[in-house]
Amino acid sequence: MKERVPPVLSDRPFLLLWLAQIISQTAQNAILYTLIIIVLGLTESTTSASVVVLSFVVPTAVFGLFAGILVDRWSKRRLLILTNAGRAVTAVAFFFAREHVGALYGVTVFFATFSQLFTTSNAASIPYMVSPKQLISANTLFSGGFTIAQIAGLIILGPAILTTAGPGVLFASAAGAFVVASLLARFLPYIGHAEGEEAHGTFPGRDELRGAVSEFAAALRSLRADPLSTMAMAHITMSSTLMLLFAILVPRYMQAILQVDADKAVTVFAPVAVGALIGLRAVPFVVGRLGKTRTVALGLFGLALCLLALGFVETIADVLERTERLNPFAEQGTDRVFGLSILVALTMAFAGPLGFAYAMLNTPAQTTLHERTPVEMRGRVIASQMVLANGVALIPLVVVGGIADLYGVSSVVLAIGLLLALGGALSLYVERRWLQQEGNQPPPSGGESAQRSRQQEAVPGSIDTT
Repeated sequence: MKERVPPVLSDRPFLLLWLAQIISQTAQNAILYTLIIIVLGLTESTTSASVVVLSFVVPTAVFGLFAGILVDRWSKRRLLILTNAGRAVTAVAFFFAREHVGALYGVTVFFATFSQLFTTSNAASIPYMVSPKQLISANTLFSGGFTIAQIAGLIILGPAILTTAGPGVLFASAAGAFVVASLLARFLPYIGHAEGEEAHGTFPGRDELRGAVSEFAAALRSLRADPLSTMAMAHITMSSTLMLLFAILVPRYMQAILQVDADKAVTVFAPVAVGALIGLRAVPFVVGRLGKTRTVALGLFGLALCLLALGFVETIADVLERTERLNPFAEQGTDRVFGLSILVALTMAFAGPLGFAYAMLNTPAQTTLHERTPVEMRGRVIASQMVLANGVALIPLVVVGGIADLYGVSSVVLAIGLLLALGGALSLYVERRWLQQEGNQPPPSGGESAQRSRQQEAVPGSIDTT
């Protein structure tokens, strides 16, 4: 009889960690939305708004070199408490600096640093909270938490509070949310090795912090030694980069292709969020049937098809308009459905599957890293993952907009689709080579050896009051 795996949310420590993640990340996303709107209003310059994004991304790439050492050497629980408290302080600073652009940039650097350290600590804590058999479900909820926070912060609460109450109320509310998240982290159990004592955890010294670059290199060497871990890192980097690419290209796509105001993007691309939530729900089922690498490859191929469809959306709309029998949008000779043009309706139709496919990327890859990373290096590997993701993401922030201006946004979307299809094929090739080298044995999924290891690491049910 197959052993029943209990739901991960029935585990109180994981539930506290997950709630702290959703609450704090929702506040973070609402603040980022508000900062962009405030800076745009003060400067009337899209370049200045881009500086806000860079002020957030660059520190996460730089400080990530040190974050991994802090997470591995010091108390994860304390870091979760202090980083949320730090973000509460920066939210208050935003409140007083909201009319000064330079001050907003400066506070954003500190805000980004606390946020990067929180995300690393949060991700590194997950394997200590659940059993190996629950890891894929835990990472699904972890990814789903980020999606929920993005929807709530960027689409619902951020715009709603900013419009009705103003930036001051939003920053004050965000500070309160970070305080709540810090209190939730306070009730977490000790996170770490059974033989360790959190009270005796030592803060990394100067020599250790100076060696951050060599530690970063050691984490990368550890990943390169394992092809599946290297591929998982590439998948996560690809996922993060795609998110920024979408943020840059969607406004241009709205204006150049759909001929709709960019502020309508929330409505047009809302199906992406719905598809992503459905996809996250389906991830454990798909991984159970296909395996983690093939699930990611499926997601990459699905993204490629959706992006190719979006790149050719004008051609598809022309064909539908000229072929009455194939035009499901025509109504009494018009070219609109529910008041939407064919271009907008097609884009919304493709957006749902796009979100579903995107959901297939991060969770399986993150689970692979958790399963195959040495326990003592988890923090550094996760921090390295974020450094690479944010470092790579800087390139599209700088050049993709110019390329879209030169060659058109459709050409850029098509090129990204082709690159994703190539990435899916390469993923299957790497897995096949790995299976051949291992005698066609499937990649380990955190089996009994991993389970025994984690049972030795965890201290169940103990509440740390240090």
